[in-house]
Amino acid sequence: MPSSDITYTTRNNETFTGYYTHPNGTGPFPGILLITAIFGTDDEMKELADAWAADGFVVSVPDIFWRVLPGPTADREMAFDRYGKFDAEQGMLDIEDLIHDLKARPECNGKVAILGFCFGGRYAHLAAARLGVDAAGSYHGTKIGEHLDETPNVTCPVSFHFGGVDPAAPMEEVEAIQAAYANHANAEIVVYPDAAHNFAMPYKPGYQEEVAIASRAAVLRCFRSM
Repeated sequence: MPSSDITYTTRNNETFTGYYTHPNGTGPFPGILLITAIFGTDDEMKELADAWAADGFVVSVPDIFWRVLPGPTADREMAFDRYGKFDAEQGMLDIEDLIHDLKARPECNGKVAILGFCFGGRYAHLAAARLGVDAAGSYHGTKIGEHLDETPNVTCPVSFHFGGVDPAAPMEEVEAIQAAYANHANAEIVVYPDAAHNFAMPYKPGYQEEVAIASRAAVLRCFRSM
């Protein structure tokens, strides 16, 4: 897949970097804004983005933690520290700018889905509720339960996937998410009973290949419905 490091510019002319990958050919193609786990835009996230590009999507993977501590990190303590310091509302302004950036790129056809891993799940839900994205997907997303009052604003297709034994997204919260989306015609909130956190991330403890394949296929169907 053609890929490169890119630079984004915010509404206030601040700049930060990310990873950009797209299918071969001229397109245009639908887009995916991928919001990473707490470890940032590392090789694992880039490989996952490339796989989505192989399925026919332009994929933008911003260094979402650039305001706190930029760059990928394998240090769990450092990753959790910047997770705790991340400003959600400022992050949503950055995500709005990132969506505009992706839509304006010549390879993109103007349709944009948002995909969140772990930390990114909260922002997939919020982007669906606030920013008019065309689809939203999430794997083992955290803190979605803090914003369920915004669920009635979601009109796009949604595909969220959780592990039944994931302490980062406890079943009480997942059941509340299911209830909040119960009347949404195009939402699937799926639980894999024996899956733990990081089931969709092949380089992390907790990865479960069968669950990763099934959940990815569901999100792919959702995104292809844009």
